[in-house]
Amino acid sequence: MSGIRFAPSPTGRFHLGNLRTAWISWRWARALGEPWVLRFEDIDRPRVAPGARELQLADLRRLGLESRAGDERHLQSEREERHWELLLRAWHEGRVYPCSCSRKEVLDDLRTAASAPHGEPPLYGGRCREPSRRPVPTHPTLAWRFRGEDPGGARDFIVARSAARPGSKRELEGPPDRGSFAPAYHWACAIDDHDGGYALLVRAWDLAHAVPHQRAIHEWVCASTGSGNPYPAVFHTSLLTSDSGGRLEKRTRGVTLPELEAAGLSPSEILERFERSFELDAASYSPGKIWGEARETITLGELGFGRC
Repeated sequence: MSGIRFAPSPTGRFHLGNLRTAWISWRWARALGEPWVLRFEDIDRPRVAPGARELQLADLRRLGLESRAGDERHLQSEREERHWELLLRAWHEGRVYPCSCSRKEVLDDLRTAASAPHGEPPLYGGRCREPSRRPVPTHPTLAWRFRGEDPGGARDFIVARSAARPGSKRELEGPPDRGSFAPAYHWACAIDDHDGGYALLVRAWDLAHAVPHQRAIHEWVCASTGSGNPYPAVFHTSLLTSDSGGRLEKRTRGVTLPELEAAGLSPSEILERFERSFELDAASYSPGKIWGEARETITLGELGFGRC
């Protein structure tokens, strides 16, 4: 296994939280002597902002997070054929199935299920799990759910979407439509991380929920293809918030690198504050481990940017 993977979405300029997570991933790569892998997750095309990837790369360079020999850059959209190939394989093996439920139907089923005893909140009521129960589509999109171990489908989650014809059950009886296929986040990420054979993934604590889903997909890919690739380790960084606890977003004002520089902060001063907030212990890494910073959130003020 090799490579420390950081996967930004090119939907806008980086804010401080994105920059800090990128910096931590870069630090891990240099500490472990591994390639630093940037994978731009651009499969959600309507959200991709023109020029955003170039601006993000410019911000990384401005902070001194330069690539060196052996480091990698990828576009997730270039792997769509692989995402499709494995979805079709999963359909043939019965690991994915079409779900024509509306969001309201799913929520109504979950409200009923909420009173039943369970270890974790259910994700799905199981309505479409068996062919005989699948309702005729009433809207133009099908969700493709990954079949989990729960016999009732409570942990079945969406891995792709494709077109459907309202009023027709044909799409419920055959494979997904290739022309309208759109992989979901968990599906594309798990496949790309499996194929990349990365040693470590670095992302914020707000994505901790992704680990079980993506490891389930990883396990299936290994079993189906005979790859034997081990799970990558996952390190979660603190989620940076406003002083009131609100999430930072790419449209939040005052937290991009140009705005910080305009306010008088140099890249070196920003990095000094990152350094004061984070201590990397290379000995804490082990293959497949899931861990992270002790605090799941940290505010701008605590990081030294209280006036942002």
